[in-house]
Amino acid sequence: MDRYMDEKGREQPERRKHPNLRALFDDVVRRVEPFFQQGGELNGVRTDFWMARTISDAYPDLSNEDVHVLAKAVMRYYQEQ
Repeated sequence: MDRYMDEKGREQPERRKHPNLRALFDDVVRRVEPFFQQGGELNGVRTDFWMARTISDAYPDLSNEDVHVLAKAVMRYYQEQ
């Protein structure tokens, strides 16, 4: 089991269920950023489909489940910003 250091420097067990996707996260955030900028909607329609499509096109080897895990993580990331 992998471990990580928390903000106080204590070693903690890895809580992520898909740690293999962590390496892709920063690049995915950069790729889908336009969907979260002011006016990032497409004709007033939510961009979830297009965001998932962008991730899938950038990483064709990912499963649909992995694409959706990344998409949800990115949505949480931008909602917290």
